[in-house]
Amino acid sequence: MGGSGAFRPGAATDADAFAGMLQQLRDYTGLTEHQLERWAAQGGYALAPGELADVLRRRALPRPEAVEAFVRACGGTDAEVHEWLTARQRIEDVARLDPAPDPDPVRPRPPASHRKSRRPVLLAAAAALAAALVILGVRLLIGYGAAPGAGTQEAAPPLPAGEVHIRPLRAPGLCLTGERIRRAHAAHTVAVQRPCAQAVPPHTYLKAAGPDRYRIEWDGAGADSGCLSLLSGPGVEGLLEPDDDCSATGPAQRFRIEAAGKAAYRIELTAEDGADSCLGIEGGRATASGALARAERCTGADGQRFLIGTR
Repeated sequence: MGGSGAFRPGAATDADAFAGMLQQLRDYTGLTEHQLERWAAQGGYALAPGELADVLRRRALPRPEAVEAFVRACGGTDAEVHEWLTARQRIEDVARLDPAPDPDPVRPRPPASHRKSRRPVLLAAAAALAAALVILGVRLLIGYGAAPGAGTQEAAPPLPAGEVHIRPLRAPGLCLTGERIRRAHAAHTVAVQRPCAQAVPPHTYLKAAGPDRYRIEWDGAGADSGCLSLLSGPGVEGLLEPDDDCSATGPAQRFRIEAAGKAAYRIELTAEDGADSCLGIEGGRATASGALARAERCTGADGQRFLIGTR
């Protein structure tokens, strides 16, 4: 996912490891604690102040509600949220059934001759344990939760194939979808952001359209179908509307999608006059449901960065 799909929470064996994977997930998405808390409030999660920040502190296992809010804020799907919650419950069950042993049990002291003869064996066992821990640590870092391309943290994962959700980085609970508006005495179906549960149909697909270029195709009903095209003219300048003719060779339908961080992408397009622009969300409403998607001057701001992942 452009979210938590690259992680394996089932590999966590205790609360400390679980919190570490949540921290890796937060780092992977690039979201700040403030952004996470704001999304939780918008999503209707009743969390105590600062609770999402406490999720990352390795003192105790976080509440299931906090884990769900955290993973969804990072772009998790229903299946991925279930995977994280299942891992959390397993850790809690194991801790309940197998409490920590007495830290300093009193054991009879063996005879001196026995202590002396066991010393080489204990040293060998300690060395073997240290080697095993090193191997386990490497496997955890490489295979059990490190994001793809961890050595190159500025590279987003490859674009997914098939149906996708395009979600603003600043409001990952929202998805691009279509909405009917009236501008300059004419009706248009244009791209807006809505809660992801309300965003389908139309179904969204990325289709290759030449070297480093893509079409964003909607499959919906009637006016919701076609390839998103850049509009021009009074009242609709810079907005995106699906065109049922996806064979156009001009720049208005062909987007350049580039990595813009560890999990996000920048969606660039070119107007008929040759000017480059970036897809963003209507100024001042970056986290508001119903805000229009619009081509604007590229600034590199978070409002022009998107998460692109499968459902």
